[in-house]
Amino acid sequence: MPEAWMPEAERIDGGRAHSPPGTGAPRAVWTVTGTDPAVRSARAEAGLLVSAGRTVHLVWNPLTGDTVQILPATRRASPSPGSTHHYGLHVDHGDEGRVCLVVAVVAHRSAPFTRGPMRGRAALLAWLGSWGVPRTWPAGTPGAGAAPPPERERAWARGGHFGHDQVPGSADPGPGRLDTARLLAGDDRVPSPRPEPEHPVTD
Repeated sequence: MPEAWMPEAERIDGGRAHSPPGTGAPRAVWTVTGTDPAVRSARAEAGLLVSAGRTVHLVWNPLTGDTVQILPATRRASPSPGSTHHYGLHVDHGDEGRVCLVVAVVAHRSAPFTRGPMRGRAALLAWLGSWGVPRTWPAGTPGAGAAPPPERERAWARGGHFGHDQVPGSADPGPGRLDTARLLAGDDRVPSPRPEPEHPVTD
């Protein structure tokens, strides 16, 4: 049985949150706080989100590796990451799936956090994976422009990882153009610069 609370994360009280019995593919939704990780701690950002009534599951500072958990995996984020209407019925997509875990990264959208160090990434992904979230990004690169609603919903139905801008019904601009391959499969270090190509010596 996976743990409702990530063992490596600090906990703060996110208050009461609803927990509908969701079914279907597990998902993780990534967003950013719009703040500088060199200045703002994960704990400070988590406190602001709770005060504003915007309870996500995890707040992660990829520069320091600090992670703060606001809600257990068995609860749902508030407000929902996205919703739509079908045949006059309101569909809350944050209530779908066995889990829909929302991660707020202390970072700016204009400077995607996958370009820098991602300390603590391995533990975070391991916890998400323990809840069945597959290491796939079915909607493609976030920040690349919104797909038509039917395509969004087809990708969403498969489960996996999504930018906030890729959730059906979401108007959020998302986390920026992330390197999804590095986020899901890379290591925690800053990528080494590519060596300059050698130029042949000519007389």
